[in-house]
Amino acid sequence: MFYRLNKIFNVSIAILLVNMSFGQIKSLSKLNLKIDSLINKSIGEKVFPGAQVYIKIGAETIINKSFGHHTYDSLVKVENNHLYDLASLTKVLASTIGIMKLQQDFGLNLNDPVSKYLPELKKSNKKYSSFIEVLSHTAGWMPYINHHYSLKRNNGKLKTSIVRNKQSKRFNIKVSEDLFVRESYQNKMFKRIRKSEIRMPGEYLYSGLFFFYVPKLIEKITAQSYEDYLNNTFYQKINNNSIVFNPENKSIVVPTEFDTFFRNSLIQGTVHDEAASLFGGKSGNAGLFGSAEGIGNLIEIFENWNSKKIFNPFKESTINGFTSYAFPESNIRRGLGFDKPKKGDKDSYPNEKLSKQSFGHTGFTGTFFWVDPEKKLSIVFLTNRVYPSRENEKLYDQNIRSKLIDIVFENSIINLEKI
Repeated sequence: MFYRLNKIFNVSIAILLVNMSFGQIKSLSKLNLKIDSLINKSIGEKVFPGAQVYIKIGAETIINKSFGHHTYDSLVKVENNHLYDLASLTKVLASTIGIMKLQQDFGLNLNDPVSKYLPELKKSNKKYSSFIEVLSHTAGWMPYINHHYSLKRNNGKLKTSIVRNKQSKRFNIKVSEDLFVRESYQNKMFKRIRKSEIRMPGEYLYSGLFFFYVPKLIEKITAQSYEDYLNNTFYQKINNNSIVFNPENKSIVVPTEFDTFFRNSLIQGTVHDEAASLFGGKSGNAGLFGSAEGIGNLIEIFENWNSKKIFNPFKESTINGFTSYAFPESNIRRGLGFDKPKKGDKDSYPNEKLSKQSFGHTGFTGTFFWVDPEKKLSIVFLTNRVYPSRENEKLYDQNIRSKLIDIVFENSIINLEKI
């Protein structure tokens, strides 16, 4: 029995087995087999080429596994230390936790308009947007601006006044391995954001535009760069840190999409999000890379039930303030920065078995994390569902994330928190 389990689990899980009952071991074995079946079936149906799954109950890591390959050609197997493009998980695991720390340590008032700290917005239609509104996606800011559309001429060629194939003093922002943009182009991007329309303020409209300002905000308040502040405050303090902007070792980075619009290459090791790429991959909207294990170790900062965690940067009141529903009396499901379950008994996003206390976020490239304080459960699920093209939406069509959560609950694994 133990020999077979050791073939299934890694060493840390094998150590955990010693303290478990036969029933718990049986549940854990069944859980692994069910997850293996779901992920491998998804790979076979080309939902994604590979994946990482990390699950923790209480203070114990129950699952930490990788599946499949970087691409469908099966040349590079996904390992636990390999990195995925986290896409919009950056909004939480970089921007939001940064703002949480600014509120806690620097007295940032979430009721203040963001223009108080970003004077360039004072003469715009966004001058009254508060931090609560932009973080809960109720400020009415547009969802997204396709800045990269302005890089091409009518004949389809890139504008050499903005981008070049070789780096120089003027063209110094690296977009990809052989494409560099003028730093001054970022001013035009912010100008477009400032001039963009406001739609339905007070109603829920998911928008990434405010998050482009977060690096400026952090630098102004802390006198550190966005990346340095996050590294010094969070990433360098976690175990097995894999969270990084612009990873140096491209060989362990799982590729995303073949960009045929302006980068004209397979995107691997540089950010998939086009707008974030024009900021050299260091954006508040997207840009982080990481492994499931690395994210699992980082989101311990939200696990107030976990007495074993060694890094605790937030007060419980700070965590609760951001991860609770921003507008509990309305149908808006968002927290501050965090996504939350839909309200109402009939709604099941992301899964009906998760408590209303739970929170997390999803990413366009096929990434997901969720934390449930009531169940003492943390889940990280990473894929590159956009390979080779974002047209692949089987991850959503087949509801793979919810099926994964179902497996966790249906195999009684939640009871392991009692060990």
